[in-house]
Amino acid sequence: MSVKVLRSSLKKFYVKDISTPRNSPYTFHEDGFYKTFKRKVQPILKEIGTGPSWKTLVIQDGLALAFVVLTVACSVLSSYTLAAFAGVFLSMVITCAHNFFHQKDNWRMHYFDLSFSTAHEWRVSHALSHHLYTNTANDIEISTLEPLWEFLPKPDKNLLQRYGSIVYDLVLVPLVPLCQHVLNIFAACVKGKALPPGEFAQYSVLIMISIFSQSFWLALRLFMALHLTAYFVFLFIGLTAAHHHPDIFHDGDKMRDNPDWGLCQLDAVRDRMEVTGNLLMVLTTFGEHTLHHLLPTVDHSKLNSLYPVFLETCKEFNIPFSFMNWPTLFAGKYLQMANITPNSNYPGYKVKVS
Repeated sequence: MSVKVLRSSLKKFYVKDISTPRNSPYTFHEDGFYKTFKRKVQPILKEIGTGPSWKTLVIQDGLALAFVVLTVACSVLSSYTLAAFAGVFLSMVITCAHNFFHQKDNWRMHYFDLSFSTAHEWRVSHALSHHLYTNTANDIEISTLEPLWEFLPKPDKNLLQRYGSIVYDLVLVPLVPLCQHVLNIFAACVKGKALPPGEFAQYSVLIMISIFSQSFWLALRLFMALHLTAYFVFLFIGLTAAHHHPDIFHDGDKMRDNPDWGLCQLDAVRDRMEVTGNLLMVLTTFGEHTLHHLLPTVDHSKLNSLYPVFLETCKEFNIPFSFMNWPTLFAGKYLQMANITPNSNYPGYKVKVS
């Protein structure tokens, strides 16, 4: 959607100027980092477009086809090993679909509904919460995991919260989406809350397995093995991909003096050197995440072309930009949960570009 069209539409909802301070610290000044970067990328995006490339479409649909083939194979052969492989591919399918639910309505975003989560819910919890208030108390992807996964540097965290996830990650991580699914059904039955669209789409996979399986109970076991594998891979990648390390900003750490929204996004995100430039890895492991946070509705296939102008803008504002490797971010997840001391320095961005 055009920003100009959006701004003209917002005028219809104007009531009055506020008389109290905003509850968000972020700024969007025209001469700030974020607005400057957006101006610089506009001519590039006008040339290359913002929507999915044919490569993105082939990867997304190819992964979905591979998932279906493996699912049928695990059913016919009654193989838990193939069910686990199908789960790995389902994880890649739904991670890739994350690229599509950031964009205007399209049918590929509903690949995400094959999990026990829905694109409808994630457009709220992820696109409207996590992307706007990254790593703050207003980030649902931080608060919804509490108290078992405590990423904020709270001094009152107990030993289980600081170190327990090293052990219980393996057991509890795959259960998170399933528990949310059960809670949604409970809220619908008891409180009359409307279920999100696509809430039961994942059961089409169970039906497919049941058609080719020897019995329904075997089909159910294969179905659960497939989905639990998918959730483990999906959340393992998601929690170690970009956001959690003691050098990355979390609510409670010292915030920069200039709270430009784009700069605060840089504080709360890191890119992994191993996946940058590889579109398959970018789409299936939340790669090139800094640019994705700055331009979430731009297809991942276009992000790599924006690095030169992004680095140019960083240099213009004396902001250094560096990559982390995945092992560092993997360890950083656990170091951050163990952390009870807020960072008194600007996280990660302590040296100016010369």
